[in-house]
Amino acid sequence: GRRYEQLLPFVAPGDRKAFVVVAADFVTLDSGSGIVHMAPAFGEDDYQVGLREDLAFMRPVDANGKFTAEVTPWAGLFVKAADRKIIRHLAEQGSLLHEETYTHEYPYHDRCDNPLIYLATPSWFIRTSAMREQLVEANRSITWAPPEVGSGRFGNWLSGAIDWSLSRNRFWGTPLNVWICDSCG
Repeated sequence: GRRYEQLLPFVAPGDRKAFVVVAADFVTLDSGSGIVHMAPAFGEDDYQVGLREDLAFMRPVDANGKFTAEVTPWAGLFVKAADRKIIRHLAEQGSLLHEETYTHEYPYHDRCDNPLIYLATPSWFIRTSAMREQLVEANRSITWAPPEVGSGRFGNWLSGAIDWSLSRNRFWGTPLNVWICDSCG
């Protein structure tokens, strides 16, 4: 609940809570300081903590991974291309305590090797988690060949089923036809 100063004051949280310290069980001391930045619009864990803590949902990045107009010094710039400029800005305003390069896991596109950005987007889901027990039970009545598929890989997937996202932003896969009723939405 302790508040901290927003160092890059380009995005306002509106009437929601932001720039506060919260606890999360995935933050550990064995891979850093035990303190991480939370951005509910940019990662599943952050999003879940944001919901739990009712944190502001700020997304100053567009679908192409570029800063939006509200981030005036770097508007239109790809976020990873802005890293050095942001560090320089923090140093110039006296807000940079320490800069260090370290190696950590980061997702890259498997074909072109560009850095990827997790970005929350509006999506449609099928609430498969509500049918989890029925799916597991139905799976037991299927004769699988080989049997370990039903009891292993597929069975394990069903028992941990989460809600299934219908809306995928990708260039491959099977398109799903979805219609919206003009009169009732």
